[in-house]
Amino acid sequence: MSGEVLTDKDSAIVNSPSDGKLLILLRRSHILTLLMGRGRLLAASAYKETAVSLLGNIYIGKIQNVAVNIEAAFVEITEDILCFLPLDNVKSPFLTNRPYDGRLKAGDELLVQVDRDAIKTKLPSVTTKLSLTGKYCVLASGNSRLGLSEKLTSEARSRLLSFLLDKGVTDGHTVKEACSAAPNGFIVRTNAGNLEDLSPLMEEWHALEEEYRLLLSAAPYRTCHTCLRQTSAPWLSGLAEYYVSEYGEIVTDSEELYRQLMNNNHTAMAAEEAAAVPIRLYADTMLPLAKLYSVESHLESALSSRVWLKSGGYLVIEPTEALTVIDVNSGKYETRKGNPEATFQKINLEAAQEIALQLRLRNLSGIILIDFINVNSGHQKELLSCLQKLVKADSIRTTVIDITPLGLVEITRKKINKPLAEQLK
Repeated sequence: MSGEVLTDKDSAIVNSPSDGKLLILLRRSHILTLLMGRGRLLAASAYKETAVSLLGNIYIGKIQNVAVNIEAAFVEITEDILCFLPLDNVKSPFLTNRPYDGRLKAGDELLVQVDRDAIKTKLPSVTTKLSLTGKYCVLASGNSRLGLSEKLTSEARSRLLSFLLDKGVTDGHTVKEACSAAPNGFIVRTNAGNLEDLSPLMEEWHALEEEYRLLLSAAPYRTCHTCLRQTSAPWLSGLAEYYVSEYGEIVTDSEELYRQLMNNNHTAMAAEEAAAVPIRLYADTMLPLAKLYSVESHLESALSSRVWLKSGGYLVIEPTEALTVIDVNSGKYETRKGNPEATFQKINLEAAQEIALQLRLRNLSGIILIDFINVNSGHQKELLSCLQKLVKADSIRTTVIDITPLGLVEITRKKINKPLAEQLK
């Protein structure tokens, strides 16, 4: 990666999506990663400087007990960390102390990967399906399926599939055995769609296969509780959730964070990508980077329960323990005489765009219920279709379920991390 010092204030002003920037800042004992574009904050994450995440780490764990009544096992990955292992998707676990005979029991030592950090009173969760994530692809054990990101355009999907077929990697559905002694699932990530030369995709795939082979060959000779693969600092690992196409450069005003960015292998880019997305150290002491981008103001807005729309309408966002409720209001918008339904639909469509952004920005997850303004049967299909297209761009799986009998739109979003409001505490 190449890096340079940025002192020109004008070059740091965001005017359009192509001018998007990923800011890395220190704020009140937190490391912030902020995606700026279109003159506003589009996504944000906050990590405590001392935070340690287990997410993605691979361990040789030991089963303490199997709870048949809840179809789960409790696995100790270190002497003081107990994890929850659902048994419903355990098919071919890699045991290091005995051959697998189709059942798991207390005392078994096996390879597990942390797929969810501890949340409040919930234990960390682990899986026996290991995955190694790169910039362009993911190696997933336990199957030989070929997967292409749903967020790739049809043109990019076609080009990538043709490339993989030509390279003999796949028959179009599965990974061929010739490509691996024990074929693994191959998932092509959205970032691969931005590659003009697709050779970095194959280079990364082969590197992940080799890493996986070495990991399995070393496991039988390691002791229980050994961490075989440890991810980088949480904030560095989290950068993988941002699409490369969303920003033109990474900017930080911290020399230490700049050094870590430059030395970090988990965000290593191909040469042509590094040239397109430079990492810059902002060095203007007269105007701090946070002030240049009005970071405090943007964060305050991201934590406010009320969000104003350009039309004069507004959203009220209220997270609760069980779900998040979003209420759409017409506010200052003047209803057209004789055609209130057209007015309501215009506000609803504008609200849908803002809601899709707010879900990602605030990292809202679980069940989300949206109370749009008087959605009649004639406008339901258009509104749902609009929402489905908007949430498809989210890097975290988000699904528009339907409109309930009470007229509420139900959305689910996979829980990966805490909401932004909790991250900033």
